[in-house]
Amino acid sequence: MNIQAYNTLLGDLLVDLAKKKKTDDAEIRVGRKFDRVIADGRTHYFVDRHTWDIYGAKSDFQHNPRRWYGTLETVQQVDWFTGKPEPGTAAEALIRAHEEGIKATYKPRGRPRKKQP
Repeated sequence: MNIQAYNTLLGDLLVDLAKKKKTDDAEIRVGRKFDRVIADGRTHYFVDRHTWDIYGAKSDFQHNPRRWYGTLETVQQVDWFTGKPEPGTAAEALIRAHEEGIKATYKPRGRPRKKQP
């Protein structure tokens, strides 16, 4: 993986995010495994440094693997104001396949209900 290409695509994410969310103070905080994308004083996205995947944030320090927004190669194909991919793009197909994989392995949480006699 090319570091220069990673940094260029990460810069494209900042530019696109600033355009769509209409914010000027977007910044990147470099981490060991994830780079955090911070806008308006809070973390919005985490970018995996090894796979280039973009995840949503549960908190300022924890990524949400359920909220996956594609990779840095598909940054231009996502509307960052709504967080949804543009219709008919490769990002839409990738995100839809990711959601289907989650639904296929989903199991209800919690304790099962008692059977009534």
